[in-house]
Amino acid sequence: MKWQVTVMYERYEKLFGALHEYLGAFSERGWNENEAERFLRVLEEDGDTPFDTMRNVFDCGRFEACAVVLAAFAASGNLHVDLLSRFGCGNASVTPEAVSAIFFGCSDIMPFYDSLSEGAALDRLFDGTKPCANVQMSLKRGIASYLFTGALYDPCFSVSDPGENAYIPLESAEHAVRELTAIIAGLEPAQPSVICVAGEKGVGRHAVTYRAMETLNRRYIPVVLPAKMTAEQAEELCTKLLLSESVPVISFYGEDIDSEELVERIADEVGMSIIICGNEDTVGFGTESYTVRVGLPTLEEQLILWQTMSREYSLATDVDLAELTGEFELTPAAVKKALRCASLLAGSRTLTMGDIKNGCYRSFGADMGSKAVRINSVFDWDDLVLPAHSKELLQAACDQVRLRHKVFDGWGFGRKMPYGKSVSMIFTGSPGTGKTMAAQIVAKELGMDIYRISLANVVSKYIGETEKNLNEIFDNAKQSHVILFFDEADALFSRRTEVKDSNDKYSNMEAAFLLQKIEEFSGVVILATNLVQNFDEAFKRRMRFIIDFPFPDADRRRELWKRAFPKKAPLGNIDFEFLVSHYELSGSNIRNIALHSAFLAASGTEEPIGMKHIMAALRNEYAKSGKAFTRAEAGEYYSCLTEN
Repeated sequence: MKWQVTVMYERYEKLFGALHEYLGAFSERGWNENEAERFLRVLEEDGDTPFDTMRNVFDCGRFEACAVVLAAFAASGNLHVDLLSRFGCGNASVTPEAVSAIFFGCSDIMPFYDSLSEGAALDRLFDGTKPCANVQMSLKRGIASYLFTGALYDPCFSVSDPGENAYIPLESAEHAVRELTAIIAGLEPAQPSVICVAGEKGVGRHAVTYRAMETLNRRYIPVVLPAKMTAEQAEELCTKLLLSESVPVISFYGEDIDSEELVERIADEVGMSIIICGNEDTVGFGTESYTVRVGLPTLEEQLILWQTMSREYSLATDVDLAELTGEFELTPAAVKKALRCASLLAGSRTLTMGDIKNGCYRSFGADMGSKAVRINSVFDWDDLVLPAHSKELLQAACDQVRLRHKVFDGWGFGRKMPYGKSVSMIFTGSPGTGKTMAAQIVAKELGMDIYRISLANVVSKYIGETEKNLNEIFDNAKQSHVILFFDEADALFSRRTEVKDSNDKYSNMEAAFLLQKIEEFSGVVILATNLVQNFDEAFKRRMRFIIDFPFPDADRRRELWKRAFPKKAPLGNIDFEFLVSHYELSGSNIRNIALHSAFLAASGTEEPIGMKHIMAALRNEYAKSGKAFTRAEAGEYYSCLTEN
């Protein structure tokens, strides 16, 4: 307690000296009206100490002020311990009778009965107050520390530096600041109200709020509340907020607000406006409330964010901030976190484009749930065998992601497209023609993660469940900034039929809901289907690309066979022309046969991959489809099968 004594001497030197002198006189001569009045005048002198703040905030009269001062000095444990004990002020406690006797010359507490009632100032500051002469009263937790140091120690009060929410003057933020400033300035200082600063996490809600408060030269204090608080905790918080004489800027752990009643209570008891930074669900309080929405920055503003925040890092020449803007729709907090994460991963190296993209994904903490599976993007453009037109469309789709900032903001097309900014594609073709491979190549080209969603696992027979599943997938993708690859899209669209019963009606509603989510999404969506004819014209018209994956003809099969074997693979005398002319196989069939033949060769003696291995693998591929691989099918290489 020595540090407290030192602080008290410095902060309350005059009051301490007066109390010291008065208690000494009282001990020697008993109560004297003139001496008591002289001390009470010192007690009531205006000052700039936490005690003066507390006295003014709670409108403390003489009795309340004397009780607090006596209890505070008793709480130090070193000031007149023996003397204070004689007055019933031991163990940091006081009694109403002791306060009345020491400072007012009588043991009768009836004149101060109202001061001891529930809800009065002493009830807010002390534990144990009740209209009883000998009840032991002690200052509530944290109040004594506040009186000694002026600090409001509380786990609810944010200890983060507001500088962490540095303000960047983007137009979207400036608009919110102007709106918030006007609302706060128009409210009466003592008018209880709730102002909700709403928006997605990381969009700059706190930065906007702090900027508005500083513009108005208003004091504020960041407060982080749990979703649940006991009545005692809420009362204690309100007491400390009153003492802070600052506008509370409240946020909630986990972003969930399950505490409308608590927020309204704080507003009423603090008797001023309070500000809540949360998501869109924070609106709708019974107390007079206002909402200011902080929107996502535009692509042009996101580029400004990248340019501003990357100045403190060393960037390689390959870093294209405009491309990052097009590929990742990020909030200010997300850009800052991604750069910091990239820097930690790179160490002292100059940050490359790959480092920053890696930092983006590492900082997002992607969580796509159980309905999505991440696909490793291992293929390159050279692995994809497609008609030139289909390849050109794939490359054009990648360009539309990379150049979004230039076209939408730089050239003004964004104003003409209020929705439908996603790069949406339909891959159509028979199984095994390269749709999944192409999706992986797009992801690798863009440096983005890709997740496969099988609509067969998403579509539910229960009404509303499909929409719930789709909503969860798109919400997760928005947070994780990944490419969505819907495989087997026929599971939903093959049911989009003429309405004959209620099931058909809800099936069509599910398909319409998916289209709505795609249009609202600003990322990359790929749908793979074998039956594009089942997609209605309205749906196809609203997709950005429809890319055909035809069954490979002889020329493409020849290319597929030759690309199926890596350069390191030991190849014998393989009759590619025979394989091309005799077997109409898809790309995935050919890759399966090549891999199987390689294992057959590796499991035997040291020899290269030859026709006997390929013929055996062909027979296995036929068997998988329930087809017989006859002598006629094998042709001139039938003998290779008999050797095995």
